[in-house]
Amino acid sequence: MPNKSAENHLYKTLASLWWEFLPLSLSDMTMAAGDPIISTTLAHLPLSRLNLAAVGIAKSWAIFLESPIIMILHASNALAPSAQSRRVLWKFVLLAGGCLSLLLGLLPLPFIYETLAGKLLGIPANLSDSVRKVLIIMILWPFAIAWRRYFQGLLIYDGTTKAIAVGAISRLIAVTGILLWGFILKIPGATLAASALIAGVLVEAVVVTWAAKISGATLPPETKVLPQLPTNLSDVWKFYAPLATSMLVVWGGRAILVGIVARAQDAEIALAAWPAAWGLVLVIANATRMVQQVIIKNRELIAQRLLIIFALTVGIACSLMLLLVSATPIGAGLLFAFFGNDLELVERVRPVLWLSSAVPMLVAMQNAIQGFLVAQGKTQGVNHSTWAGTIILLVVSSLAVQLGMNGALAASLAMLASLSTEISFLGLNLKILAR
Repeated sequence: MPNKSAENHLYKTLASLWWEFLPLSLSDMTMAAGDPIISTTLAHLPLSRLNLAAVGIAKSWAIFLESPIIMILHASNALAPSAQSRRVLWKFVLLAGGCLSLLLGLLPLPFIYETLAGKLLGIPANLSDSVRKVLIIMILWPFAIAWRRYFQGLLIYDGTTKAIAVGAISRLIAVTGILLWGFILKIPGATLAASALIAGVLVEAVVVTWAAKISGATLPPETKVLPQLPTNLSDVWKFYAPLATSMLVVWGGRAILVGIVARAQDAEIALAAWPAAWGLVLVIANATRMVQQVIIKNRELIAQRLLIIFALTVGIACSLMLLLVSATPIGAGLLFAFFGNDLELVERVRPVLWLSSAVPMLVAMQNAIQGFLVAQGKTQGVNHSTWAGTIILLVVSSLAVQLGMNGALAASLAMLASLSTEISFLGLNLKILAR
């Protein structure tokens, strides 16, 4: 009987965690679904490969400048119990988001852009103008992301997770609507994609802000100050800096990865295949990221062992989904339809998807361990692990390209090595913390 009771408790706990997780996961999947929709739209417009490559390059730069505020969601969730911590974090969000958008606005300036695109990253000349136009359109990207993630964190803490899914669906509707309108009017692909991206994130920011206001998630908690939480900008920076630099390192590494792919022997097709394939991988892998938020919220209520089992079930389910897409005839048919029957592009994308089928599992475990560390304020461990993973990413991709591997496969192999390394370092930090 005790064993039966323990088994029932396990199933009930996992079911409750999945029930809490699914709306959050839906929001991330819906957000990530925008990229494949953009890719398939570009694939059916003139100059498809050029536009796919240009948008992939420009977005990697925009996300690099967004990266320091990606973890605002985690900080907002963790600091929400204290009214003073909330107020200080909000000031930090406005300051950081504004500065990062200003920096993004400087990139298209001729003397900066020519140095970065031509001399440092070796972007092909035929892509240069399109990349620059995308950057100009996406200037508000970091500010909108910072704003949105602050209110998403409050909604998660408040338990109003369905509102986050509604925001993500609103974003997808906006992206799809603009793409359809632009496709009918034959707007140039890169310009259309950038317009859809920025409009989508602005719409989502408005929706989650409105939801937080009407749900009461923005009402200050009764607890004014908690000793363990930051109460001024200096303390917020000490708490947040390791998380910010971690994301800066991650996305900086991925921006450099595009430059490495640009030096592959098959650079022209690889620059189109890699962002297209990785966008599909992220649709499924991103479904696992909210594991971290569930763990942060439930860390003191549920045993660590059960939370890890929950993360494993999420990762395995999502990896099986990606394997189904990459290794079955049905998946192949979907890819042909998706990429406009571009046989060469599909042949480059399929091996990347197959090789990347382990990525959702790795991302689930990465976020689970990060959740335990962030919840206990041990953000420096997250930072160190990120550095290790990014170094491996760049070393493996560079070696693979130099050995003649095609660019998209080299990038995929490097991502697997990077995630595995980061998880190993995160696990070591968690083990040290448990002693």
